Amino acid sequence: MNFRTYLFATLFLAGVLATSCAVTPEEDTYFASDRVMKSWIKVNYPGISPYGDTGAYILEMEPGSGPAVSDTAFIRAHYVKRRLDASITSTNIQRLAEQIGSYTATTYYGGNTWQVGKGYLPDALETVLKTMRSGGHVKLALPVSASDHEFSLYNAFSGTSESDNLVIDVTIDTVLTDIYAYQEKTMRAWFQEHYASTDTVTEGLYFKKLVEKLEANDTIPEGNNVSVRYIGRTLDGRVFDTNIEDTAKFYRIWDSSKTYSALSISYYKEDESKFSSENSVVGGFGKAIQHMNYGEKAAAVFNSKLGYEEKGSSPSVPEYAPLYFWLYIEPKD
Repeated sequence: MNFRTYLFATLFLAGVLATSCAVTPEEDTYFASDRVMKSWIKVNYPGISPYGDTGAYILEMEPGSGPAVSDTAFIRAHYVKRRLDASITSTNIQRLAEQIGSYTATTYYGGNTWQVGKGYLPDALETVLKTMRSGGHVKLALPVSASDHEFSLYNAFSGTSESDNLVIDVTIDTVLTDIYAYQEKTMRAWFQEHYASTDTVTEGLYFKKLVEKLEANDTIPEGNNVSVRYIGRTLDGRVFDTNIEDTAKFYRIWDSSKTYSALSISYYKEDESKFSSENSVVGGFGKAIQHMNYGEKAAAVFNSKLGYEEKGSSPSVPEYAPLYFWLYIEPKD
């Protein structure tokens, strides 16, 4: 073998070996992060091994005694998410958010709803949750490699980029098999308590006029524009939106960039498609307006199918949230 042939063969073999041993930047990041996690576990929780093949470590667990978490259950939960240095990155527990200075009046702290099996949460976390029941609590160390994808516990449906070695505390408040039946029961009880009524105008929408106008000239003609004032709340009373400036300031959600003017709605009672195409409001809001006249005030409570559905409107409206609106159509000019 001459020198040139030998040199070529040597370089070729070196290239093959380099290619076979190469790792992607992502794999390199996982390897480094996992090594940090293993060292942290060894120091703080010696003797603990990963749970099954999930790659995650169960640090503490109380499985709970209520309904079990099934493969398709809805879990209502509170959580705290920390880095390995114990600093909190996010939580939906209000008193804790206040303590660490992250509390905002525009954020909902009543718990989040996650559906198992939808692929929004890491498989490792779901695997552990499916061994638990309502009332249970788990503290889980979740390496980056066990996260599967970028995720956000606050809103499992958001695209928030969160990927790091984590320690997650999850408390399961409630386990539900039918989220809409739960909403219906909750809405009915709430409306009965606050308005002594269980009247509905369509499926999933409870409605009551607080000020009624019955004169002929109070009726709104098809196609007219009406001016609407509103206050939107979750059923725990938190105001998440309003176009009444004093109300926004009182509830500390005032935004200097927002114009607090009446909302202009193109009124179509008979033509649903026309109403939907010309107005950008959620379904329950629109259907309530369609049952009102000039000068009337009303209360409307509707389910998440008529609201922000399964995704909510982060950070103010959580997933699968029934909503309450106080509505006022200003008198005719």
